[in-house]
Amino acid sequence: MNKLKINNTIIEILVGDLINQKCDSIILPTNSRLLPSGTLRVNVLRNAGAKVQIECNSIINKITSIQVGNAVITSGGNLKSKHIIHAVGPRLGEKPVAKKLMYVTWNCLKLADKKGLKSITFPPISREMLGFTAHFCADVMLQTIKKYVSENNKNLENISICLETLPDYKEFEKVLDNLTD
Repeated sequence: MNKLKINNTIIEILVGDLINQKCDSIILPTNSRLLPSGTLRVNVLRNAGAKVQIECNSIINKITSIQVGNAVITSGGNLKSKHIIHAVGPRLGEKPVAKKLMYVTWNCLKLADKKGLKSITFPPISREMLGFTAHFCADVMLQTIKKYVSENNKNLENISICLETLPDYKEFEKVLDNLTD
């Protein structure tokens, strides 16, 4: 199974390229200063164009840094998505990692919902940076998404997780299958 419907929201997993997702917002893992770092972030910002980094710089000029677990929103620049939600996930050595991954997932959903967005696409947050297993990442993120949609959602109609590889997809699929039990 690659989809689950809870209330009026579809939660789905897919294999693809985050840059090409057509949705209201993609979620982009970042550092506390919103600087280009990591392969995914550098690729997304390059494709989005300079406007997005200028928006990031403007945010940082106002608030200095973003704490782990928090997120901010910018335009999507040249991307197919209208917005980018920049999310600061857990880093190496930060504990409790699962709780911090849960917070950043929750806060992305909350920000998207507050902005009235209907569709968002996540990558597996902090998977690239920390080398989490896909199963660990899937378990924390999908449980958090399910809880948010069941208890707090007002606007989100479609929440996708975009995975780069088939093995990661299979791990997320196992967890998604178990959410219905």
